[in-house]
Amino acid sequence: MKNNLEKHFTASALILNKEGKILLLYHKKLNVWLYPGGHIEDNETPDQAVVREVLEETGLEVEIIGNLDDSLTDKKNDITVLHNPYVVLCEYINGKSPHYHIDLIYICKINKYNKLEYNKNESKGISFFGKDEIQEIPLFPNFKTLLEKFFKEWTHKQK
Repeated sequence: MKNNLEKHFTASALILNKEGKILLLYHKKLNVWLYPGGHIEDNETPDQAVVREVLEETGLEVEIIGNLDDSLTDKKNDITVLHNPYVVLCEYINGKSPHYHIDLIYICKINKYNKLEYNKNESKGISFFGKDEIQEIPLFPNFKTLLEKFFKEWTHKQK
């Protein structure tokens, strides 16, 4: 890691449908399939950011599922517990201004299935993929490993 580069916090979502398939967007510039996500704004928590980014990029209303230790919430002192991410990655972004994304990746479920659509400025497609289908689509190697790990763990948890 190049310590002198800026670090930007981002939030991304692994979204499963009822059939156990994962939602991916085809990234226009990178020519690979990725999960929805983006930068965390100054006025929002990572939990709020991932829900907002998913809505903006897919049209879906989602809810984060996973670890949330609400026993630490203290309403009197305005302390709220946030969800633990499934995984956190530090990803090098090579562009006009090279930097890193500290990407908090959450598992989400669909709350409201609006019309599935994508931002045509950023993406070339949107689709759900099963664990066998991810072998056939263009993915970054580490992202493919993440999806394989996720499907293996998720299938295990569903039993």
